[in-house]
Amino acid sequence: MSLGFGSACHVGVLADLPTIGIGKNLHHVDGLTLSGVRQLLQAEENNDRDYITLSGYSGCTWGVAMRSSAGAMKPIFISVGHRISLETAVKIVKLTCKYRMPEPIRQADIRSRAHLRKQD
Repeated sequence: MSLGFGSACHVGVLADLPTIGIGKNLHHVDGLTLSGVRQLLQAEENNDRDYITLSGYSGCTWGVAMRSSAGAMKPIFISVGHRISLETAVKIVKLTCKYRMPEPIRQADIRSRAHLRKQD
């Protein structure tokens, strides 16, 4: 269980909806570093795993680093948001990743950028 309260959790509480935390960047907390996570993902014993659990020095599980597509070099980071387990969050993200980011987030990014271009 995560001790943090990020934007996914905040929105989930306000909207009373289940939410998932997704990020392209790792927040360096509790001894976790991007170089350390990359080493873990590249370790021989993790070659056939889609994701690794991110546990800090305190023993707290902060989320997972996941290879969202075959051969992906850069992981995405998943954490619980609100009213969802980490296991369920990972399953949902796996089901919605066609490319690096889950498709709903990818489409929102594409459409918001197109809208901003029209405004210029």
